[in-house]
Amino acid sequence: MHKMNRKILVVGTGLAGLTAALRLSKLGYHVEMVEKHHQAGGRLNQLKKDGFTWDVGPSFFSMSYEFDEFFAFMEMDPPFEFIRLDPLYTVQFSGSGNKYTIYRDLDRLAEEFRQIEPGFRAKMERLLGSAGKFFHDTDDLVIKKNYNSMLHWLFTLARVPWGHAPKLFRSVMKELDRHFTSDEVKQIFSLVAFFLGATPYDTPALYTLLTYTELVHDGYHNVRGGMYRIVEGLLAEMEKRGIQVHYDTEIVDFREQNGRLVSLTDQHGKSWEADMFVINSDAAGFRHVVFRREHFSEEKLDRMKWTLAPFTMYLGVKGKIAGLEHHNYFLGDNFEEYAGKIFKNSISLEKPYYYVNVNSKFNPEMAPEGHENLFILCPVPDLRFKPDWSDRDKLADDIIADLSVRSGFDIRSNLVTKTVFDPVDWGKMFNLYKGSGLGLAHDLNQIGYFRPKNIDEKFGNVFYTGASTIPGTGLPMAVISSKLVTDRITGAYDSV
Repeated sequence: MHKMNRKILVVGTGLAGLTAALRLSKLGYHVEMVEKHHQAGGRLNQLKKDGFTWDVGPSFFSMSYEFDEFFAFMEMDPPFEFIRLDPLYTVQFSGSGNKYTIYRDLDRLAEEFRQIEPGFRAKMERLLGSAGKFFHDTDDLVIKKNYNSMLHWLFTLARVPWGHAPKLFRSVMKELDRHFTSDEVKQIFSLVAFFLGATPYDTPALYTLLTYTELVHDGYHNVRGGMYRIVEGLLAEMEKRGIQVHYDTEIVDFREQNGRLVSLTDQHGKSWEADMFVINSDAAGFRHVVFRREHFSEEKLDRMKWTLAPFTMYLGVKGKIAGLEHHNYFLGDNFEEYAGKIFKNSISLEKPYYYVNVNSKFNPEMAPEGHENLFILCPVPDLRFKPDWSDRDKLADDIIADLSVRSGFDIRSNLVTKTVFDPVDWGKMFNLYKGSGLGLAHDLNQIGYFRPKNIDEKFGNVFYTGASTIPGTGLPMAVISSKLVTDRITGAYDSV
């Protein structure tokens, strides 16, 4: 059958789903999409209320060249503009009251830590040299690859220089212990683990490569006009290509015949038929909820390692807040205890750690004149460990009170509008398993070959893309994931 006569149904319009749909359309397939939410983007979404606009999820990203690869493949001009961040972010500690600005320039960065970490530049250069070598030795070889067997995975790992092996068995924090003495320095540069939805005490040291990507390789970027411009730009390109998206459509069941998936069924009983299916819902969760696979039962999924859940607030505030930069982290004085207990809800959230993005600093059109829009993210336990969020208002109030003190601005008295999403909300909006914010975590048992496959175990015409399949979580990983699933489909074309 000619490609133009082959229909592919993409379930979910996250970044991986959107870029996969466009890649497949470029190759000549007829592509259609369904989406549970009322608008596209998945976690890369947008909220508008009372004259304010917020990015719902991601507020910056690295590895911008993965978008360049996508645009080159599509032979299209970028429909949005990237802005490189520098400084990257600030970090404030409640115990010492210290506040640090993280610059890409190592001389300026060393000056920030002159009092607490003598010889900082030389120490950081050693870390960056090691992390950078690991990044370049593994990026194309390991990360951007489909794996067909355990032997294929082991053969690939065998090609990685063995000098990197200790990074597989040390944690991020243990790696930082080898380079720095200051607790505050180590805590700041261990925040990369939280970007993966985990903590630096249980994330392999190999992910210090993210410190290299933020300070040396490509840095962090956001998008002029807000991150949702990415989604709007891709939707405009999809419209040109005739890719139709059906919103408010949740897949709940399926029909199979002769070992192949024939159709998916939505919540209204409508049948969606296609020759092939690409699932951009959570790769593990979809196998559990829709396909009802024994290997992905609730009991087995609950034993897997999942990323922290998001507790988010979207505040519209009257006035300009001089005490906040574009990206801000607020940490306490019990970092190790907090990181060690937050996953399983065994520590009080009365003094939470959190992140604040003030997008109106760079994009003033996202708030009325003389106002700011604040996005606040507090990583919290997922619904396995904290299913009851009836205390959400107290947590929101505690964060607002703490932020008012630490920013030197009375947020509560100047609050114009407030929206709160707890893990229950996130789970319902985007079908996140137990409210886990970034899908499956990235320990050694859940990366590469051991991550849920991007081709189905039973149906040869079903494929997966997104955070819980390969290569992992994050916006650039989503773009890579769309390439890998496209390679899977084109590679299986003769047999599907």
